[in-house]
Amino acid sequence: MKAAVLYGKEDVRVEDVAPRALQPGEVRIRIEAALTCGTDLKVFKRGYHAKMIVPPAVFGHELAGTIAETRNPELGTRNYNWQIGDRVVVANSAPCGKCFHCDVQQENLCEDLLFLNGAYAESIVVPARLVEKNLLRLKPETEFRDAALVEPLACVVQGV
Repeated sequence: MKAAVLYGKEDVRVEDVAPRALQPGEVRIRIEAALTCGTDLKVFKRGYHAKMIVPPAVFGHELAGTIAETRNPELGTRNYNWQIGDRVVVANSAPCGKCFHCDVQQENLCEDLLFLNGAYAESIVVPARLVEKNLLRLKPETEFRDAALVEPLACVVQGV
């Protein structure tokens, strides 16, 4: 698949990248809309983000699309009801739910926050923790580009 790979400071290359196999509980989303925010610009200018992305890596983190592949989770995990063809938006991070900050409802300070990168590609694999906590189904009338704006809008709302 084609993907934009960040190699370092102001060095992004469109390349063919082999899609990785799904692990239990993961989904593959065919990307219909991927946006660029201030964080992406800072990462591009700096060449990295210490917690979020270390080059070389597929770039971008705000997206919406359609589930193209699923792999059911192991037995004993939460209900899993995602189907191929579901229209979805996914947040770019998910807290662990186990650390001190998660216990006191400060998930934004999670000690093991899992980040998602790879939106500037034909598809993206969403890890099970993100599927479980931050994958949301879209209504049929919701435009993919509008759904992809949810994460930057949430940042603004939280800031206000």
